[in-house]
Amino acid sequence: MEKLRDELPGNLLEILQDAAPVLDRRSRERLAAGIEALIDENRDLAVRAARAGLERDALLAAVGRQGIVYDAGGGVVAAGPGEEDRIARALLGRLDVSLGYPGGEPVPPGELPGHRALRGERLASCRYTIHDPGGEDLHAVVSASPIIMDGAVSGATVTWQDVTGEEQACRRLAEANTLLEGLFENLGDIVGVQRPDRTILRYNRAGYEMLGMTPEEVAGRKCYDLLGRTSPCTVCATELAVASRKREVVEKFVPELGRYLECRSSPILDEKGEVAFIVEQLYDITDRRRAEDELRESEATARALLNAPSEMIVLLDRDGRLLDTNEMTTRRFARSREDLIGRNILQFFAPDAAAVYAARLRDVVASGRPARFEDAWDGRLYDVVLYPAADEQGNVIRVAAVARDVTGKKRGEDALRRRTHDLNERVKELSILYEISRIIERRSEPSLNEVFREVVRVLPSGWEYPEDTVARITVHGHRFATERFAETPWRQVSPVVVRGETVGMVEVCYLHERPERDEGPFLAEERALLDIVAGRLGSMIERFQAWDSLEKSESQFREIMQQSFDMIYTCYNEGGIAYISPAVNRILGYTPDEIIGRRCRDFVVPGSLPAWEEGRTKIARGEPVEGLEIEFHRKDGSVACLELNESPIVRDRSVIGVHVVGRDITERKQNEQLRQHAFEQIERNIEQFAILGDHIRQPLQVILGMSELLDEQKATGRIREQVHRINSYITDLDRGWIESRQVREFLRRHELA
Repeated sequence: MEKLRDELPGNLLEILQDAAPVLDRRSRERLAAGIEALIDENRDLAVRAARAGLERDALLAAVGRQGIVYDAGGGVVAAGPGEEDRIARALLGRLDVSLGYPGGEPVPPGELPGHRALRGERLASCRYTIHDPGGEDLHAVVSASPIIMDGAVSGATVTWQDVTGEEQACRRLAEANTLLEGLFENLGDIVGVQRPDRTILRYNRAGYEMLGMTPEEVAGRKCYDLLGRTSPCTVCATELAVASRKREVVEKFVPELGRYLECRSSPILDEKGEVAFIVEQLYDITDRRRAEDELRESEATARALLNAPSEMIVLLDRDGRLLDTNEMTTRRFARSREDLIGRNILQFFAPDAAAVYAARLRDVVASGRPARFEDAWDGRLYDVVLYPAADEQGNVIRVAAVARDVTGKKRGEDALRRRTHDLNERVKELSILYEISRIIERRSEPSLNEVFREVVRVLPSGWEYPEDTVARITVHGHRFATERFAETPWRQVSPVVVRGETVGMVEVCYLHERPERDEGPFLAEERALLDIVAGRLGSMIERFQAWDSLEKSESQFREIMQQSFDMIYTCYNEGGIAYISPAVNRILGYTPDEIIGRRCRDFVVPGSLPAWEEGRTKIARGEPVEGLEIEFHRKDGSVACLELNESPIVRDRSVIGVHVVGRDITERKQNEQLRQHAFEQIERNIEQFAILGDHIRQPLQVILGMSELLDEQKATGRIREQVHRINSYITDLDRGWIESRQVREFLRRHELA
């Protein structure tokens, strides 16, 4: 039977016919019928197998046009559209073309889509980049599936779609979106997108900067809410654009921003023609509005400026016709402005003068350069300027004529020239005086000898003939002179006086004879200059002496403060204690370094704080405080009582600190307390003496009375004698008590108790 399986149906039938004689008729008929049915079934199977083979070949051909078919061993069964296709070569792993992931990383050979499908993986719409050194990069979407037969991978199919155009289109779209977003964000004007109900979707960067808000703070809010309002503007461009479905423009002043804005709202319609969005453009026209206002003001100002000068001002055309004029011209010609405008200015002059003016006007128009000249008219002298005004092409279209009456000026110029020389001399004198002042004042630690040498060097330049002038300064026998100094007959001298005593002199000499002036060859102003210089030198010497005295005083004062038995300190409102004398170590136990920079209040005992604050209040008012008793903590924890005398430090009419002198009165306060206790004890003793006398006298009187009842005279006398003796003792005590009270009253009167 095993051999029968490999036989064809026709051969099988022949074998059965050969075996037929051994079978009966019925068996042969049944066997023949079965064989016929078997042959028919095998024939149908062959047809179906042929059809399946054709379908397989068609599928493989179709797949091969945009894909690759592998057998189980990885061999390529079909590939299309052909090995010349770069995508196919890349998927097949050809070395001349590289397959990469979208990020640019290359795909290893073992990770090719076909190899992964042969391992049983399924890839759906994976993107790859194909790089061909000889052409542009391609982009493909690749899918791969294994072919499973009888539970095992018998092959694989890989298909792809070239999406290079789509990728490039997406990239261009992204670039366009980036460009549009960049343009939107970087527009100088404010652009926003909102819904028809004024809900803000977004603004560009200029909009957020104007509002001073972030996108998160703006999105979803109404436009008027961003300005702090509860309702829309009275005139709203967005409302008008929603109603008209076309762009609307509104100009308005926004007081919350303090700016004039031009609001342009442009609707974006949907497919139904309804307004979907509003694009709002805001232009800051504040400068334009202000420019318009300024233009109106400028015109008014120009008219005022035109009328304000005392000169005659007219505006002419190229031929000399009057276009405008100021009020001074109307008064000078005794005509109204309306009467003058339109007339030719040449008709107001004599023929000869008119011809000269016409020639000058033509020269200005032709050359484009202003002309200035002087002219006499009706006994007055005028300074006339013809100034051309050109258009954008440089052609002169107007000429402004300004005529100024300079009659008085001309008369004053002569007088001015006469004074110019004198003024120059005074300038020289002032310059030399300034230079000398600078020499004296410029040094922080000046030397008198250096000052004298520099002053004598610059002194000759202040005289009328500096090249022929020499000078010398003599102070306390020391001489400082310029080169070539020599005493000549042409000499000026001024003494240097310090605190009423002449200590030297300043000399100026001409080496050669000069014309006679106010004081020999010298001017009176030069005498004044010499006296001023000598006076400044005297003041400078006094100041140097004062500096020396001040330094000595400061040194002495510093030594006094350092050696003072009392504690002296300076405290500022800002910075705390700036200085404290060494006595603080003896009084409070702190070194000065431990105190500097701290506040005085930190050391005050809490019980003294009310008195301390009262003293601070007086100091803040600029009042001094005397005899303020304050208890301070010592470093060892004990308490010291100080009597403070305070003076406010005032600068620019404000109290900035306080100077304090503190005296340690701790022992004095303790002695006062002991003395007070002693006086209190004396008071108690005096009272006890008075009470004791009363208590003794009363029993004595009883004893004396009872003794009178006794019959024995001797015993009675003895008792009476002892009673009188005790009374004398008590009387002595009373006299001591009275004297004690008198002493107490004396102490009270003199504040000793």
